[in-house]
Amino acid sequence: MIARIVFLAALVAIGYLGFVRRNRLPVNIMLLFVVLGLAAVAVIFPEEMDPIAQYMGVTAGVDMIVYLVQVGLLFVSLHFYTKFVDHQRQIAVLVREMAILKAELDQSRRGTASPPPVLQPHADQRARDAAE
Repeated sequence: MIARIVFLAALVAIGYLGFVRRNRLPVNIMLLFVVLGLAAVAVIFPEEMDPIAQYMGVTAGVDMIVYLVQVGLLFVSLHFYTKFVDHQRQIAVLVREMAILKAELDQSRRGTASPPPVLQPHADQRARDAAE
């Protein structure tokens, strides 16, 4: 019984934190609450998960929940990996632009009239341009 209370409190905390973060789309918030609601039902009525699991071809409700958690974690990992790669690309572009701006500023302070360096596109961008 104590484990159920702890799990339900954790679900409420996750829901509250998800709702407080207003930068999310309403669809994401609704999906979060549906998942939390289903998780709460599974915590309150664990014996009701067995028939659902057997219908889906899994021997026990606990096993089905473990499988669903694994799939969810893989999805979250993939989501954050793609975000990480996007941020790496954005940082690389920003660093290049800052280096060019710094070089231009240094040249203007020295009074030299040489042309500013040309920003070269990333290899992926050159490949896309060549394909078009």
